[in-house]
Amino acid sequence: MEGKKVLIMERDLLLASKVKSALRDFEVRVGDNYEREEIVIINIEAFDVSLINNLRKSGAIVIGYCSHVKTDLMQRAKQEGANLVVPRSQVVKDLSALIEQAQISITEQQN
Repeated sequence: MEGKKVLIMERDLLLASKVKSALRDFEVRVGDNYEREEIVIINIEAFDVSLINNLRKSGAIVIGYCSHVKTDLMQRAKQEGANLVVPRSQVVKDLSALIEQAQISITEQQN
């Protein structure tokens, strides 16, 4: 996984900084425009959840996150094609494991 390009779509700069520091082995950019990164980590409360569909069609692995009480939003992100949707508290905890989990999900879908 080392060297993969990651886009973090987050408006909270403190959280974006924490997520970025958790991904030291990746080439990470914070922003709101997709530039062919392999992995997109998106705050689905801050960005339109319908973006997920376009990101997936472009070939990106998409990990969405939001507050744990926003179960309807989490379900919508799954319907839009997110590889993984998790509560915000999980994003910083063990992000590398979440990325691996999302990649495994893709492999299982292809088989």
